[in-house]
Amino acid sequence: MLKCQFHTHSGQDPRDKISYSERELISRASKLNYDVLAITCHNKIVFNKNLRKFAEKKGILLIPGIELSIKKTHNLILNPTNEILKIKTFEDLRKYKKHHPECLIIAPHPFFPTGKSLKKNLIDNIDIYDAIEYSYCYTKSKNYNDEAVALAKRWKKPIVASSDCHILKYLDLSYAEVKAKKSISSIFKAIKQNRIKNHTKPISYFTIFKILFKMIFQM
Repeated sequence: MLKCQFHTHSGQDPRDKISYSERELISRASKLNYDVLAITCHNKIVFNKNLRKFAEKKGILLIPGIELSIKKTHNLILNPTNEILKIKTFEDLRKYKKHHPECLIIAPHPFFPTGKSLKKNLIDNIDIYDAIEYSYCYTKSKNYNDEAVALAKRWKKPIVASSDCHILKYLDLSYAEVKAKKSISSIFKAIKQNRIKNHTKPISYFTIFKILFKMIFQM
């Protein structure tokens, strides 16, 4: 089982002011015994060969990624090419996926009450998505992931837990273990086959307030 974090942000993010660098994120992930990490900045691919080599030395497989805005909604694309930056519509993304089967597309926090969540766009374009995210941001009494889980069961889509990390302290709030070999193709195949064990638990309203306050300040 590979410990994986598929949704994180770093200092080069063009949308959020984040205090830590990509190398600091990778080093933190290494200390937490991650095997696999994707850095998914907003509308920007920060992956490069130097970062990949740095991650390898830390025992981590670094996967290229991006959190792409389409009609103001967020979409996680893992292992994209630079062509992904030209995508403007869901139909564009559908065509891109057809010609790039090496990528994996995840619907992040799809039913959270923000304008960035997919909501009905996920239902209307469910064929595009390989998996649905289980967000860290929920409490014992309120969980917007419930609708995502119900949709995933209906359409037989795997659920993948992630931290949507903007603050290093909270990198380990939610993550997934994937039963696969340590390669991008093997990991993506395992996700599609739902060979996943998610690790997540509700957090307090106070913790959510602290995280969201800092994220809003960064934005």
